Amino acid sequence: MTKIKIIVIVTAVYTALWAQNYKIDNEINSIAIELNDLLVNCKFDKAYELSDELLRKNPDQPLFYYLSLASIGLKALDFDEIVDKEKFNKIYEQGMEKVNLMLKSEADNCDLLMIKGFLMSTNASFMLIGGKYASGINAGSKSLDVLRAANSCDGENYDVEYYLGFYNYAQAELRRRLGVLFWLPKNSENGIAALEKCVKSAKFMNRAAEMVLADVFVREGKLEKTNEILPGLLKKYPESRFLLWTKMRYEFAAKDDFSAINTAVFISKSYLRDGAFHNAVMVLEEARKMSGMRKFPKEIRNEISESHNVIDKKNLSNSDARTFNSLTKE
Repeated sequence: MTKIKIIVIVTAVYTALWAQNYKIDNEINSIAIELNDLLVNCKFDKAYELSDELLRKNPDQPLFYYLSLASIGLKALDFDEIVDKEKFNKIYEQGMEKVNLMLKSEADNCDLLMIKGFLMSTNASFMLIGGKYASGINAGSKSLDVLRAANSCDGENYDVEYYLGFYNYAQAELRRRLGVLFWLPKNSENGIAALEKCVKSAKFMNRAAEMVLADVFVREGKLEKTNEILPGLLKKYPESRFLLWTKMRYEFAAKDDFSAINTAVFISKSYLRDGAFHNAVMVLEEARKMSGMRKFPKEIRNEISESHNVIDKKNLSNSDARTFNSLTKE
């Protein structure tokens, strides 16, 4: 037997034995919590640094592939544009190859099924952000099958409830807005209940689920429920633009337009700090539309003009430049 064949056999046996015992232990879970906290707080540079290091040192740990994809995917969601596409696709392919190899040895491993579902769900979301709606919806549907299998496999795996709840609510919301999609679930409460389970009992997806719930309650008009959880989240994650967007929508819904506009200015400054000039303009224009104002009060216009002097006008599209001028003119 050749040396190469021996190496292949030994590697296969090692992988099979390891897969049969695979479980997300407390150490790995703690790392997932740390990285998720960075992502909720929009600390993408630090999340990239940590996830890259984790994959470099632990290429056989399948959860780290998901955490790396989540880092890229949430940055793309925050910036509302595709970022690091080649890196994302490479890590997705490597992660799927790793987890599928391990599942060959243990097809019913609940943690591996969950990670596979997470990988597929993140890939579907990335497609949707990039405007590939048909492909994204199809990929999302396939990921749901895997996530449901993970849920059936282990009824106490509440981390999987994050994606199940998010998808369930999103589908119900889509049916509510577009009634012709009659085949989608119509009860949004099922999605909310799944997210609440995740918040209460999950190991590492708790805060992500709570962040989504805060926004869902605003959309549902349940402002008192948002107020129960949003202040605590913002105290822990004061730089989270995801939460600040929710705060702005909450304040508009509560008829506190002045506070909402000031929140929009704060978000805009945060985008400026990270070089996202388009987003810095977009959030202000969104706030202006939601307020119903033709133009902001003078003190707000002055603050915008002063704080946005750092914008390199060469990096602004003609459309963004026109919008910015309309926000600040007398």
